[in-house]
Amino acid sequence: MNMLIFLALVGLAVVCLSMAMFVPVSQPRLKYSTMLKRRVQALADENKEQAQASIFRTKKLDALSPTLRHIETLPIMERVAFSLELAGSKLYAYQLVFMVGFITLVLVVVSWLWLYNIWLSLIMLVVPSLITWLKLKRSYLNRLSMYEQQMPEALDIMKRGLQAGYSFSDTIKLISEQMPNPIGREFALVFADINYRKDIRKAMTGLLERVPSVSNMALVSAVQVQRETGGNLVENIDKLAKIIRDRFKFNRQLRTLSAEGRMSGWVLVLTPFALFALIFITTPGYITELVNTKEGHKLLIAGAIGMVLGTWWISKIIKIEV
Repeated sequence: MNMLIFLALVGLAVVCLSMAMFVPVSQPRLKYSTMLKRRVQALADENKEQAQASIFRTKKLDALSPTLRHIETLPIMERVAFSLELAGSKLYAYQLVFMVGFITLVLVVVSWLWLYNIWLSLIMLVVPSLITWLKLKRSYLNRLSMYEQQMPEALDIMKRGLQAGYSFSDTIKLISEQMPNPIGREFALVFADINYRKDIRKAMTGLLERVPSVSNMALVSAVQVQRETGGNLVENIDKLAKIIRDRFKFNRQLRTLSAEGRMSGWVLVLTPFALFALIFITTPGYITELVNTKEGHKLLIAGAIGMVLGTWWISKIIKIEV
């Protein structure tokens, strides 16, 4: 019983720590783009009031009871909620934390009571949080990629709206009505933010914080420069749309040219597993020595560490940021 209580407490600590790490790891584009990171930080420093909760977040909190609203506004829950918003999830932060904690507890108890394996129980402490982290990261990257693909068409709508005499906020509303998610929802939030705060600069800064992409940074910069110094915003938006389309075209060409490198990486990663299966079929005695002896266990651990490091290094080599 004491062991189960200890594992439950460790599991709770692992879940809380993993939740706290979601925001930094769910924004890889910020990590890889130093220029974008500096720009976002500069805009955040100039707009201290932007740190307050978004309108979308405030509306979600209004639907909760006072107790749940207090839990949802805890610092760690705010970080989890921001990660969910980046991934496009409709879950509340407390719901995600409860689900991950409950699944972790069930897996730990089952693995301990069924197999009596302390190492497997410790692994089960990490697996649900890791899977959740990977799912949020994948959802965020897919949403960011889809947003950037929709950006040229949204800029075309903005350009035509400005040429027709619409105000800038009305063109934002046009995009939110005519474009699908995720860009339609994001621009709807921008339009609501403009109506609420009456400040286009802060609303566009909020958009950049929610969707930290290079294309968004260029749009926000063009809008802010035009509002501060003047200029032809329609011409700048038209040039920006062409640049983004050329960037996507170059990216597709780059993926085609680098396909051989990615295939080589997959071959190098999968070859040890194929050799293991082949040896197991042809000479099972070798595998028995490897699995049933202490020396074999050491070799397996060393091989696993080497595989992880090698896979990580290969992924860094074949991945080219555009």
